[in-house]
Amino acid sequence: MLFFKSPLKKARQEAEGTLHLASKILAYRKDVLPSEDLAALESIAASLKQAIKDKQTERSTFERLQTEAEPVFKRAGGSFYPRRFLAENAEMILFAAVLAIGVRTFFLQPFKIPTNSMYPSFNGMTARVYVGEPAPGALEKGWRFLTLGAKHYKVGTEAGGELAFSAEQKVVPGRKWLVLPTQKVRYTFYVGAEPVSVDLPMEFDIRQVIEPIMEGRSVQGAIGPDGTRIFKTGLRVGPGETAFAFDLLTGDQLFVDRFSYHFRRPQVGDPIVFRTDNLPHIDMGNRGKYYIKRAVAGPGDELQIAPPDILLNGEPITGSVAFEKNRQQVDNYSGYVYGMRSQNYPLPQADGRTPVRIPDQHYFAMGDNSPNSADSRMWGFVPQREIIGRAAVIYYPFSHRWGLAK
Repeated sequence: MLFFKSPLKKARQEAEGTLHLASKILAYRKDVLPSEDLAALESIAASLKQAIKDKQTERSTFERLQTEAEPVFKRAGGSFYPRRFLAENAEMILFAAVLAIGVRTFFLQPFKIPTNSMYPSFNGMTARVYVGEPAPGALEKGWRFLTLGAKHYKVGTEAGGELAFSAEQKVVPGRKWLVLPTQKVRYTFYVGAEPVSVDLPMEFDIRQVIEPIMEGRSVQGAIGPDGTRIFKTGLRVGPGETAFAFDLLTGDQLFVDRFSYHFRRPQVGDPIVFRTDNLPHIDMGNRGKYYIKRAVAGPGDELQIAPPDILLNGEPITGSVAFEKNRQQVDNYSGYVYGMRSQNYPLPQADGRTPVRIPDQHYFAMGDNSPNSADSRMWGFVPQREIIGRAAVIYYPFSHRWGLAK
């Protein structure tokens, strides 16, 4: 048979493993072994080495040497015998850890996009809401979880009633990857008088769930059963029925190229990843994080926002397909604006309508989803020293964006 291993060959390979163990014990414990144990160990090692070298050695000889080695290893082996996983693999584990840290620090760093400030170039967490339509079955849920990182949620009660949602949210402790402690936001919905709580990541925008539910409906304010302010939707749910369900899809997970910027500076159009610690106007709650935005101007450039375009040094900006699509407002690119929809703020250095000169060793960064992006318009220029690399490859989920980052 092609994969059959003869008893003699198997015995020889086992003897090679025993010789390796004897050599390791000698290397690590030679100076602490009693003389008689040291002599016995050296004798076993020499006999094994000679037997392995001799092509005529019979199987019975290997088995005898294995038997003779057993009591010697028990006396002299220390932590190496009986064989333990950590003792046997400590060097390999340490090497793998150092290699992983080195790769992450100097070459490729994994990064998960939490928000939709770079949509549609990159996706943060998004929701697929099921209202008035069947939710996916068990097999489809499993497939969507594997390929898209989709986690399924549903809201409903046995009693039924009118759907409402609370105006208040609460930060609660949670788990990330089932192990790491983190914080989540608890949203409370009501079906009739019964509350249903859903805990979601802090970075997720709940409006992605609420807006599809409320499409074509009017909201009526009221006081809930527990005295909190609620909003009634007018959507009535029968006993045991699901009011709505939704999938929470993971944000794009990508590798950041940390190598290239050791040899060249960031270019206009690059999707850059940077630390937030030293951004001049960022609030304390967002320090110590990593952001991804697109570099729209570099040192010495003159920038002016001219919705839906950006003017760089007096000309329409170039350097990325996202610039052109925002200019034309196509493929879900909404165009550049002066400020976010949720917060009307000017540029820190100007009123948002006059040109801004970028200082040396700094960059101006903006999200491709300009109306919903907190960026240099709010917290100022990005120091070049804080830029760690550029988005290189989206490795998960397996959506149409999978592959080289744009």
